[in-house]
Amino acid sequence: MTGPRVRVVLLGVACALWGEASASRVAHAAPATSGSAPDTSGSSPIERITVTAEHVRRDLQKTASTISAVSGRTLEQSNVVTVADMNGMVPGLTVSKSAGFEMNVTIRGVGSQTPENSLVAQSGVATYTDGVFLANTIWLDQALFDVDQVEVLRGPQGALYGQSSTGGALVINTRQPELGRFGGHLQAGGGTYSLALGRAEVNVPLGRTLALRGSFQKYDHAPFAHSTYGFGLDDAQTQGGKLALLWRPSEALSATLTGQWYGAVNGGAEQKNILDTTPDPRVVAQDYPSKFALHTSLYHLNLDYRLPWATVRSVTAYQRLNNTIQMNGSRLNVAQLGYYDNVASWATRMNTYTEELSLQSREGARLHWVTGVFLLGQRSSQFVAEFIGSTPAAPDAFVVTPDIAANPPSNLSYGNRTVISRFTVAPYLQWTYDILPTLHLTGGARFNVDRYASGTSSFSAFGSGEGGAHFRSWTPTWKAELSYDLTRDVLLYGDVATGYKPGGINGNLDSRVVGQTFAPERNTTFELGAKSMLLDRRLRLNVAAFFSKYHDMQYIENDPYPYAYGIANVHATEMWGLEGESTYALFDGRLRFDGALGLQDGRVISHDHAVDAATTNAVYASSAACAYGGQYYNTACWSAVETAAPDIHGNMPPQMPHVQGSLSVAWRWTTAWGDIVTRAQYLYRGPMMARVFNAAPVDHVPGYHQVNVYASFAPRASRWEIALTCSNLTNMAGVNSRFTDPYGTGQTSQQFIAPRQIFGTVDYRF
Repeated sequence: MTGPRVRVVLLGVACALWGEASASRVAHAAPATSGSAPDTSGSSPIERITVTAEHVRRDLQKTASTISAVSGRTLEQSNVVTVADMNGMVPGLTVSKSAGFEMNVTIRGVGSQTPENSLVAQSGVATYTDGVFLANTIWLDQALFDVDQVEVLRGPQGALYGQSSTGGALVINTRQPELGRFGGHLQAGGGTYSLALGRAEVNVPLGRTLALRGSFQKYDHAPFAHSTYGFGLDDAQTQGGKLALLWRPSEALSATLTGQWYGAVNGGAEQKNILDTTPDPRVVAQDYPSKFALHTSLYHLNLDYRLPWATVRSVTAYQRLNNTIQMNGSRLNVAQLGYYDNVASWATRMNTYTEELSLQSREGARLHWVTGVFLLGQRSSQFVAEFIGSTPAAPDAFVVTPDIAANPPSNLSYGNRTVISRFTVAPYLQWTYDILPTLHLTGGARFNVDRYASGTSSFSAFGSGEGGAHFRSWTPTWKAELSYDLTRDVLLYGDVATGYKPGGINGNLDSRVVGQTFAPERNTTFELGAKSMLLDRRLRLNVAAFFSKYHDMQYIENDPYPYAYGIANVHATEMWGLEGESTYALFDGRLRFDGALGLQDGRVISHDHAVDAATTNAVYASSAACAYGGQYYNTACWSAVETAAPDIHGNMPPQMPHVQGSLSVAWRWTTAWGDIVTRAQYLYRGPMMARVFNAAPVDHVPGYHQVNVYASFAPRASRWEIALTCSNLTNMAGVNSRFTDPYGTGQTSQQFIAPRQIFGTVDYRF
């Protein structure tokens, strides 16, 4: 075992004894959000956490599922700007940046291994915000704001959360309007890298039955990285806003209408080619600038109506996404590589309608249940224009003209227009029966029906083609669970649950190996867990062990025919692990330790021969059958590529670090002038594999650690608070991800965590 891993295991043991990152918040050191409440059952200094994982508000310690909850306050103290910054905070959760414009959220090794295919493939972790299913991984590029609590549900959630919850679910709850209270929050901040932050939140009562909440955020900073060719990368120019109107004419009826908007126009992400010899990790030798633009809007109506025997709930939503990128496909320059590979346009447009209608029994009955139906309709499109050449070219050589499909220039290597229509309907039922006051049996099932239709046209200097396909699937998912209240403060549970991610359609018209369609993913997980409050309720300790049988993992496979890549399936993978979270509070909660530890592993157990970019390029370069463009016409070349494909049996699953965890300590100082809160946090994410190919060195993602510190001062009898945050104190250039482009020239690049940032904020609450 390596030295860093030994240190992390020892830290994990300390975590199990001292704290719990499942709450990841400072008790009595910060105002409680609506996700937490004082403990009323005794003198416990640890707050009670309320979660919504089972579609009802329930105490985390009384919920027989493996859930972690992180408050919005803690996210701010740790400088968590996007979901990618949550690495190490929750056991089993890994968030990797992919291709410079996607977030790959993975839980226990299950996520998405299909980068640059968000149009046709889904995430393996379902993401919800305020009850609305977010239907595309590009949504997660948004900066987080107005967050009340983020809940991470680990393990398949196929019964209640349906498709795309093969690995679990990420539930983001934002702050909601409140009746009868006028108040708000203003925040301004600034710091290194010209960071400028402005937030404004206000809650306005409009009579006895109406309340309006508005929130706005502006977040900017200068580039974290630069190119030797004179442009910046990894900057931020973002703004977001939300308006929510609550109408509650009676205790029985509640309706909330919400509109949310987000916009970003930035330089692209830094993606440093592993062949790049510039010594500074924040400097790259790219000769073609990257750009990123994302605009989203989300409108939803949440209705609750309480009948005498049940509650009717409806969540109706419309979401729109526009994303445009320009990037250097080679992640380097012509002088070093001998060619250029520039993606001049990659535009994604998506319109999605969802409806979830449910009926839920009243709490307190011996049998309680929820049943409902989920509907999704979606139409999306994508346009790509990629230029490849062997000699330097002027900037106008990469202009995308309106007639590019009919008259492709000689350096256009790949052009594509794809339109996808998708429809989903999924009825579900979950129930819990109290066999005894202390023994509870839960069962759930869902029937998922998915239908896709695809139309695609490809064009380039080498030719063009058109095609289309249809895909349908009918898949059940289910859950069975038994839980036992050993004591008032100890809950034991065991369950088996299944998850499902839809299959889909490849737009590879000329493929020789990769199919026109790919199969759905299925995951079955067996789990044992315990939740406990110990030492006179000063110690909260939650632990879980799991074993998963993962079938038909979707991944990107190359094809012997150029540019005919697509999504294929790894037939069988097994994964297992241990997880622990804890909180320990001393001196009436003034001193607090929080920690988390995840240990996990897995192997591909099926024999699958997988064609990757390295294999394909090596055969193209060495086989006589592939000479003089033989890959476009010679069957012997295609056979040589298939023969060279390695068997991935025994490989590690991707995006699954063996060890990851965190440890934080906080102290609240009470003085005559006011309260001072200090907090230090250590995060660690161990080494992992980027792809299922496990090819060295391109797939090896090294581990990294990060130290964050925070301090705040709130003057006594004042509405003001000032705070100072330093994230990544040691300025470590930790590698968040490695990415081998399955398209174009197949170069490998890596993206880093944010550098050291020091900034201060001033808050005023009214």
